[in-house]
Amino acid sequence: MKAINKFQLGIIIITLIFSGSDVFAQESDCKVLMPDISGKYVGECKNGLAHGKGTATGTDRYEGQFSKGLPNGKGIYTWSTGLVYNGEWSKGYRDGEGEMNYPTVKGDSIVKGFWKADTYIGTKNIPAYVVSRKDDLLSYNFRRVGDGNQVIIKYMMKGQINTKVRGTIMAYTSGIQFKSGNFDGVESVNFPLDLKINYTTNNPASKASFDVVFECTINIPGRWEITLNN
Repeated sequence: MKAINKFQLGIIIITLIFSGSDVFAQESDCKVLMPDISGKYVGECKNGLAHGKGTATGTDRYEGQFSKGLPNGKGIYTWSTGLVYNGEWSKGYRDGEGEMNYPTVKGDSIVKGFWKADTYIGTKNIPAYVVSRKDDLLSYNFRRVGDGNQVIIKYMMKGQINTKVRGTIMAYTSGIQFKSGNFDGVESVNFPLDLKINYTTNNPASKASFDVVFECTINIPGRWEITLNN
């Protein structure tokens, strides 16, 4: 076998260096959609977004699993303040089992348990909501749209706002009822919230009238939207 001279060895090293730079550049172009960790990313990528295992560093730092540019799966998030969360994530939120490490002057304080949509819910994994009754409903949907203490109920009929709702009666364990256009709501809520909604509506095709009864419990604090589809 012919020996490699110093000139050839130098060419090989330079090629490897530039090859590594290209790979790093591709990784750097991969976007992370959380502003506090979007400065630099090294890891797996799909369709221009962090996807798979990687490390993202900005003001804060995250190392773990990503999906579509957001922490998703298991990972460790370190805040600039020194707080550390090690556990499960979903769509950029702490969600599932994990532990928070709070540094203090007397030593680290660790809280273990379960999180839902970035909110600590305790040592038991309770569901975000439970539906106990749904008479004369085609379907329903719950969506947590942010932090807060408010629940909005939207009435829909075949993909359109249901303007045939009448005789609405709401019962709830806390809060103040309000009206917003064709929608009802409860604000200043203390969670968990037990909610019961009764109303009458009509099928636009058959003209038949029917009475809807919907009962649920929302366990996780936040601003919630409940869509009732007839």
